[in-house]
Amino acid sequence: MASAMMAPPLLHAQSATTASDNAARRFDIAAGPLAQVISQYASAAGVALSFDGAQTRGLTSAGVHGAYSVDAGFAAALAGSGLEAVRGAQGAYTLRALPAAGPVTTLPNVAVIGSTSAPADDGFVALRSSGGTKTNTPLIEIPQAISVVTRDEMDSRGVQNFNSAVAYTPGIRAIDYPGGQGAPDIYLRGFRAFNLFSTYRDGLRAGFNQYDIDIETYGLERIDVIKGPSSVLYGQIAPGGLVDMTTKRPTETPLHEIELQGGNFNRRQAAFDFSGPLDEDGKWLYRITGVGRESGTQVDHSPDDRVYLAPSLTWRPTDRTSVTVYASYQKSKRGGSEQSLPLTGTVKDNPAGRFPSDVFLGQPDLTHYTVENTSIGYDVEHRASDKWTVRQKARYMHANVDYISSGARNSAQLTDGRYYTFGMQDRPKGTDTFLIDTSVEGRLTTGALQHTVLTGVDYGYYSGRESRTNGTNGTIDIFNPVYTNTTTWNSFKTVDGKSQVYQTGLYAQDQLRYERWILTLGGRYDWATNKESDYLSDTSSKVNSEAFTGRTGLTYLLDNGVAPYASYSTSFQPASGTLAPSRGGGNFDPTKGKQYELGLKYQPPGSDSTYTASLFQLTQQNVTTADPLYSGYSVQDGEVRSRGLELEAKTALTSGLNVAASYTYLDSEITKDNANLATGVSKKGLRPASVPRHMAGLFVDYTQRTGPLAGVGVGAGVRYVGSSYNSPNTVKIGGYTLVDAVLRYDLGQLSSDLKGLRASLSATNLFNKRYFTPGFYDQSVFYGNRRAVVGTLSYRW
Repeated sequence: MASAMMAPPLLHAQSATTASDNAARRFDIAAGPLAQVISQYASAAGVALSFDGAQTRGLTSAGVHGAYSVDAGFAAALAGSGLEAVRGAQGAYTLRALPAAGPVTTLPNVAVIGSTSAPADDGFVALRSSGGTKTNTPLIEIPQAISVVTRDEMDSRGVQNFNSAVAYTPGIRAIDYPGGQGAPDIYLRGFRAFNLFSTYRDGLRAGFNQYDIDIETYGLERIDVIKGPSSVLYGQIAPGGLVDMTTKRPTETPLHEIELQGGNFNRRQAAFDFSGPLDEDGKWLYRITGVGRESGTQVDHSPDDRVYLAPSLTWRPTDRTSVTVYASYQKSKRGGSEQSLPLTGTVKDNPAGRFPSDVFLGQPDLTHYTVENTSIGYDVEHRASDKWTVRQKARYMHANVDYISSGARNSAQLTDGRYYTFGMQDRPKGTDTFLIDTSVEGRLTTGALQHTVLTGVDYGYYSGRESRTNGTNGTIDIFNPVYTNTTTWNSFKTVDGKSQVYQTGLYAQDQLRYERWILTLGGRYDWATNKESDYLSDTSSKVNSEAFTGRTGLTYLLDNGVAPYASYSTSFQPASGTLAPSRGGGNFDPTKGKQYELGLKYQPPGSDSTYTASLFQLTQQNVTTADPLYSGYSVQDGEVRSRGLELEAKTALTSGLNVAASYTYLDSEITKDNANLATGVSKKGLRPASVPRHMAGLFVDYTQRTGPLAGVGVGAGVRYVGSSYNSPNTVKIGGYTLVDAVLRYDLGQLSSDLKGLRASLSATNLFNKRYFTPGFYDQSVFYGNRRAVVGTLSYRW
C-alpha cells in the first residue's frame, strides 16, 4: 500500500512563497536513509512534499550541506537515487523517476560555502564534525560520543575562557587557575588530559609542552570534545580523549564586529573580527581577529593581560581548490605563582582560620608568567574529482616563556597554620614546533557497499630549551601578607636542557555503508622518539616508542532519527622513566588505553536537536607503579579502569529557545598496583585523584523575537561537580553547585539607527559559591573561580 509523507501544514501554507524564491539558503541535513533526508530537507526548506514510501525503500542519501536554492537542494539530496523532485501547481513537491534517457539536465548554480573537510557554519546545535573521523561526517553516524560547543553557544553563554566554554559538556572536569587561566587542564572520562596529550587546534596538536599553549576563546569558531581513545587518527593521546578547537577562518559573507568589555577585577577588553571577500568573484577571502585585554584576577598581583592577533587569507583559484594561509600572535601575562594552596586551611580545618581567596603566594612585580606565541600555517584542499579529495595542513609555532615561579609543594611548609614558606625559581623556556598532516579521501562503491575511505600520514617535531635557577625562599603571613621582594638568585642552574620529540604516523580508515548500516574501521601505526639532552652533565638519552592502534564501530540508522552504535578503540601514550638497574634499566613502554562503548544517538527528523547516551568501559594499562623489589624505582604493573554513563542534549526547541543539558556518572578505580616498599601501602581499589563520581549541567537560553520585549535575551544555567579525593584517598574535596546567568538586549529593536548594536551582561558563579578544584600537586588545591561579571557592548554590520 502506498504511503505518503507530508511536510507540516504550516510549511505547506508557506510553500508557494518559499518555492518561488530562488535565493540560495544554507542547509545542513545529515546523511542517512533517503526518506529521512528528503523529509528533513523539505521541512527545513519550508515546502510540502509527498511521495510513495516504496520509491525510497532501501535508498540512502549523502545529505544536503551548503547553500542551495530549493530545487538545487532537492537535486543534491536525491543525487544517485534515480529520482527527481517535481513542483506542482500549488507549490507542493512530489517524487518521480528520472527519464531513462534524454538530454543532460543542467542544475541551478549552487553556492557551496566552506570545504568538504570542515563542518558548515553552526547555530546553537552542531550536526556534523570532522574531528571524530577527519572527514565531514554527521555526528549521528560516528560510533563515538562527541560533544560540540559552537560559536553561537559560546556567545549565548558569554564565554570568556576555555573552562567556561566546556562547563556544560559531559565527561569533562576542568581545573580552575584563579590567577589567570592558561592552557586547558582537564580530566576526560576520569583521566587527566593535560595539554600536550589532549589539546588540538584545527586538527593539529596545539603543542607538545603545556607551558607554551594558551587559548583565546574569542578566536574560536567551535570546540569538538572527542571522548575516549582516539590515537587511530591522532597518535599520542591520553586515553580519555581530546579537545579540538577550530579557529575563525575567512567567510564568504561580509562580517564586521567590534566589541568592548568591562567587568569586575578591573577587566577591560576590546576585540574586533572582520571578514569577507576581497574581490567580486569571491576567489580571495580574508579574516582578521584581534583582542586586547588588561585585567586583574581574584588573586592579588596576578594579571590576566593579553594581546591576540590572527589574520588569515583564503585563495580559491577554482571551484575544486582552496588554499588558506593563517597566522597568529598572542602574548599573555598572568600570575606566576602556582597558586596551589595547602589542604590545611582550605578543605581541611585550620586553627588559624580559612585562607582568603585573594592571597598571592609570591613576590609582586617579580613572580610572573608571560607567554609569547607566534604561529603560521596553511590548509590546502583539492578535489581531484567528484570522488577524490586531497588535503594537507601544516603549522609552525614558536613560543617564548618568561616564567618566574613561586609556591610551596605541600602543607609541610605551613607553620602555625598561617606562615607560608615558598621557593623562587627562574625558568625561561623557548620552543619550536612543526606539524604536518596529509590525507586523501575517496568515495567509492563496491557492489551494495558505499565507502568513504581515508588514508594519510602526519609528522610532528618539537624542540624546547629550558633552564631553571633557584632563588632564596620567602615567608609570608597568609592572613596579613607583607612582601619583601628580596630574592637572591643562585649562581648556578639546577636545570639546563633540551627536549626533542619526533612523531610519525600512518593511518587508514574506511566508513562502509550498507543500506542503514555504517561500519567504521580504522588503523594506525606510530613511531615516536623522545630525546633529552642535559647540558649540565653533558649527557643525553633517547626513548623510541612504536604502537599500533585501531578502532571499529557499527552504527544503525533508523527512519525516526534514532541511531544505536557500538565501538571498540585503543590509544597509546609514551611513558617517562626507566626500570631499576637490576632489571636492566630499560625505558618504559607506552601506556595503552582500550575502550568498549555502547551508545544511542537521536536526531529528530527536521529538527535542530541532538541527544546522546553512551555507556563505556575504559582501561589504561602499563601504568607505572612501585617496584615490588627495588625501592625508589617503578615498574609498569599498574592499571586504571573507568566506566560510566554520559547523557547529553543540545536542542533548539523553538525559535529563540536553546537548551544544553548533560549528566556524567563515573566509576573509576585503580585496579592494579604494587605496595610501596617503604610504606607497605598499595593504591589498589582506590579512586583516582580528582575524579568526581557525578557531574551535571543545564543551561537554558531564550530570546524574545516579537512583541514589546523583542530583542531581549535571558539565559540561566546550573552546573554540579561532585566530590573527589586526593591521591591516597585520605582527603575529600567537596562537591559544588554553581549558577550562571546572562542578560542581553538587541538595541536595534529601539531604532533602525542602532541596528547591529547589542548589549549583554553575563555572570559566572552568580552567587559567589566558595569551592575548590584539585591543585597542580597532590597535596594542594586551587580556589575555584569566584563570581565574575562582564558587561559587553558589541556592534556588528
